Amino acid sequence: MAQNINILCPISPDRINENVARVAAFYTIALSTIGLATGSYLLFFALGIDFALRSFTPGDSSPIRRISKLTAQLLSLGQKPTDAAPKKFAAGVGLAFSFAIAILFALQLPTTALILGAVLLFCAALEGFVGFCVGCMVYSALVVPFLKKSTTQRP
Repeated sequence: MAQNINILCPISPDRINENVARVAAFYTIALSTIGLATGSYLLFFALGIDFALRSFTPGDSSPIRRISKLTAQLLSLGQKPTDAAPKKFAAGVGLAFSFAIAILFALQLPTTALILGAVLLFCAALEGFVGFCVGCMVYSALVVPFLKKSTTQRP
């Protein structure tokens, strides 16, 4: 029997423009593709720093976010407000992946770096092309079972 899955994203009062987040995913795809093709650990280190800026700050200091905002304006994509917290969570996952890829390339383990890079590209492509937030799904898979368990054990 199919199980009904509810998506539970971290909710915050902060909102961001989803169109800007999707444009940022395309820049992530471009930079990751270049980094994987060249084996550049420095590019992935820089990408990780940008993910950190998007994850742990309001995001305005992120070069990718700034360029994405400008691109969205030039393309007249308009405003599509969405909860910032899931995007920050996803940026945190991108940070972990980027640094892991950088370390793997630096340690001359390109096959493993390419596998992690493919996962990063896949997640960015889902966000960019269809607006599907993998980070939100991962968060839901980790938190929802805990919440269900804690609500059923109350006296």
